[in-house]
Amino acid sequence: MKTQLCVEQVLTMNRRDALLGLMTVFAGRALGADLTSVALPSSVAAIEIPRTALTRAAASLSRRTCPEFLFNHCMRTFLFGALHERHHGRTYHAEAAFVAAALHDLGLLKFYETEGRPFEVDSANAAEQLALQNGVLPNVASLIWNAAAMHDMRWAIVEKQNPTVELVAAGASADVAGPDEEMIPRAATEEVLAALSDPVRLQIVRTLVSAELRGSLELGSREDGHRGAQADVTLSLARPVASAG
Repeated sequence: MKTQLCVEQVLTMNRRDALLGLMTVFAGRALGADLTSVALPSSVAAIEIPRTALTRAAASLSRRTCPEFLFNHCMRTFLFGALHERHHGRTYHAEAAFVAAALHDLGLLKFYETEGRPFEVDSANAAEQLALQNGVLPNVASLIWNAAAMHDMRWAIVEKQNPTVELVAAGASADVAGPDEEMIPRAATEEVLAALSDPVRLQIVRTLVSAELRGSLELGSREDGHRGAQADVTLSLARPVASAG
């Protein structure tokens, strides 16, 4: 049996509201029986995915706690960000960048929310804690914190940071607003999407729905946090999708 999803809408929102909208849309969908098993390719679009005890722990935590679409977004954040940095010829700390990307949206989840803090800071604190628990040097843990905390800041601030911080911000933006084809070739984008697509095969041209739809997941309720630049976000979901069973 197939269900036709056909929604076309142009909205103005920031990255956080888009992700919250997605979390509501995907609420209730099965995430799979084994949420701790993370099988990632060794490389995608010629970007190597770092394999260390810490990156494995970060991927496992992200997969265990996030809806599948959000986990995939975090993985694509690293890949798109790495492609962005490669285009500019910049060298980044691969392990730190991957950990920050994998965990940069944990603060959107109620479990990680703390009163009075932006979700970016809650995400960064969780990422830093995991790094220190895995024996990472304090300067690397601090780099992870900065990359996660600053991922949603205005680009005028981010572009003055080091390449690792820039990678996470650029990757998160590219996955939500769409990659710049002058920096990330279409073929690379297609390879990233093929490797880390969402379970119902929705083709997200830009991304999704208003935060007014939120509510059915255990989400944080606050409205503060660093706000990225506004973007025109086009939702185009018009492909038949196989229903469960």
